[in-house]
Amino acid sequence: MLIIGIGNTDRGDDAAGILVARRLIEKGIGAMEHQGDPMNLIEIWRTAEYAVLADAVRTGAAPGALHIWDARAGGLRGNAFRSSTHSFGLADAIELARTLDRLPKRLTIYGIEAAQFGAGVPPSTPVLAGVEKAVAKIASSLASPGFPS
Repeated sequence: MLIIGIGNTDRGDDAAGILVARRLIEKGIGAMEHQGDPMNLIEIWRTAEYAVLADAVRTGAAPGALHIWDARAGGLRGNAFRSSTHSFGLADAIELARTLDRLPKRLTIYGIEAAQFGAGVPPSTPVLAGVEKAVAKIASSLASPGFPS
């Protein structure tokens, strides 16, 4: 299994996914950070049976809200992942991988509702709380019987 925290630590709430990865690592759970082009994820997860992604999203929910999606189940709300500073966002990378038949067998996304993406500002308090919710959920699911390793 592969856990990837996505984001930009210099863009406020966009650091959410990176912070999830860092907190999981602090708890002794293997995770990695990805601050590059989301299209590179297709290569990163190419050998993974199961991948978990954490990222900042914007769906209109309250900042810090946690959303969980099964990316194999169907298309993602593309606009939720438009906080990326890249031309292509996470939803674009997932849909391209789906088209190329290069998705992991299981792909779960933990989206933390973000509010502000200003350069050089820290993540907001609600997003930091959302990070902790995501970390708890991921850690709990790893401890569940039958969870893939």
